[in-house]
Amino acid sequence: MLLLGVGLRSLGLVGVAVVFFLVGLFLGGFVLAAHGGAGVGLSPGVRASFVNGTPVTPSALERVLRTPRVGIVTPMAMEMAPLLAAMKLAAIVNYSGYTFYVGSIGGTPVVLVRSGEKEYAAVEATTLMDALFNVRAAILSGTAGSRNPYVVPGDVVIGAFVVDKSSIHYHRASLVNSTMAYSETPYSGVEVVNVTPLRGDLVSGFGEAMPSYSNASSYGYGYGVDLSYVYVEYLAASAQLVEIAERAASALSPIPLANVTGLNVSGELVPRVIVGVIGSANQWTEPLSWMAQQNALYETDAGENEGMGFAYVNSRLGIPWVIVRGISDSPWFPSVYIGPTAAEEAANVTIYIVEHLDLNSVSDAPAAFSALSNVSNAAIHGYIVAARAYYLGLRVIGVSYVSQQGQMVNETGPAFEYEYYSEYSYSAAMKDLLVANKVIG
Repeated sequence: MLLLGVGLRSLGLVGVAVVFFLVGLFLGGFVLAAHGGAGVGLSPGVRASFVNGTPVTPSALERVLRTPRVGIVTPMAMEMAPLLAAMKLAAIVNYSGYTFYVGSIGGTPVVLVRSGEKEYAAVEATTLMDALFNVRAAILSGTAGSRNPYVVPGDVVIGAFVVDKSSIHYHRASLVNSTMAYSETPYSGVEVVNVTPLRGDLVSGFGEAMPSYSNASSYGYGYGVDLSYVYVEYLAASAQLVEIAERAASALSPIPLANVTGLNVSGELVPRVIVGVIGSANQWTEPLSWMAQQNALYETDAGENEGMGFAYVNSRLGIPWVIVRGISDSPWFPSVYIGPTAAEEAANVTIYIVEHLDLNSVSDAPAAFSALSNVSNAAIHGYIVAARAYYLGLRVIGVSYVSQQGQMVNETGPAFEYEYYSEYSYSAAMKDLLVANKVIG
């Protein structure tokens, strides 16, 4: 557990969604277990049929629900398609409007569901999947946009960590005296309630102690903190799943360089598997100036809309997880979007993980900072979440962060700005591509 000294937080939006949804499940008769496997008698709304359309008997459904599996969530239809095509389908289970495809990949039992886009959809689908099935490991597979000049369309980013990039507190205080000056700190994070702090997370503070019946009338600002109410700035994936995914580069196919860059160039790009940080927020950023501004506070490599919700649910239920994102677009190559190709590459890595995972020995030990690829923004700059970032307008003029050795580091001045902005230009894009990626032909 790491601690970021940036003050206490309010309940995050993803946390609110999960709290209300879990309450709804309990009221509906579900019993949530750390590794899924709700019984048929506890789930009267479940409908299931075999591939040929024959209804599944209660005893057969019981076996389907209790069989240990890898749970796979895909937000979009095009992200689900290559995984569904790779499955040996056995049955289809319907519950609460979601269709769960049950079968195997490479002999390993799996369940596949399309959540829909955005955090709340991912929260709902993941919670249902984990509660209904005996999920031993969970994978979020899909596409994302690059947030790093060294990460290009066709690459696959493995989320060793995920942050909520929308969690920002904007301050008036800054390094210079100007009405355009301000600073940012992480704001709400995600509140993890009434559990031991998650291993591998970044803890930013603790919630207030609950009022009791005897002190409620005079509670006011409260009576200290409750260490069981924990605010976290990032969540860490399973180190085991990250390590397996990192070995999946052989599952990726070369892509025409023209498709990657949108330029009239020859040759092919050999995609890479990059272990990095996922930035989760309901936003799509294109201008490089905004990309630089956002990355100062949260050093991310891929941006998407579902990762924090998916990771939060699995972390709360004790299920090892990992995020696999094929890169479909990059602001450094603004004319490019290769969604189906990126979805296929993510699916190939996901299939590799499933085929190389022993469900009898899945570990929830968290990924470490040292697992990040050397081209990851966090590895380059030395932090995942800054304590504070300083701006003049949209321009980053300084950053404060806690180093991996536990020391507060303050960077500012012309040399810092020059180095920081060296990668945030279109002219640098092809140079970075040729340096970071293997181009053939």
